[in-house]
Amino acid sequence: MTTATEPEVETRTALPRSAFALVFVFLLIGGALRSIEAGCQNTLKLALKNVWLCGVVSYAVALTGVGIILVVALLVSSNRQLPTRADLAAMPKWAPFGGLTGGAAIFAMITVASSVGIGTFNALIIGGQMFLATAMDHYGVMGFPRRRINAQRIAACAMIIAGSYLMAKY
Repeated sequence: MTTATEPEVETRTALPRSAFALVFVFLLIGGALRSIEAGCQNTLKLALKNVWLCGVVSYAVALTGVGIILVVALLVSSNRQLPTRADLAAMPKWAPFGGLTGGAAIFAMITVASSVGIGTFNALIIGGQMFLATAMDHYGVMGFPRRRINAQRIAACAMIIAGSYLMAKY
């Protein structure tokens, strides 16, 4: 039983080892693609000579790609469930603004990655993500299960920052 000041910590169902390995590989590939994305963004910025136009073109291409994937998925899937008006009304008003935070990350990539190098850029982005993610996990915000901050998680964040420093220095 929990008190009013101590929310319950949710337990997560563990993935089978083989599924966890696939998820791990999928995320590593996704992370690697961020470096390719940075190269594409930098090349686009140099060609267009305008950071803001680069961001607009980049997001237009992303929206088109995701739109095509959605249409194909709806055509081939037997599960064509779409949100109802009630679903949309129940959605928190801040939920759709995640794209804006992604946009801020894209503009950071476009403007500074070429100045500091993609290794340092990615290391610092990951460091920032980990510190905020650890705090978000601790408080269980935005629909995520609560995972308390502990010494191991703090040490992991510190190692990421140390790695970021080493990426920048060498």
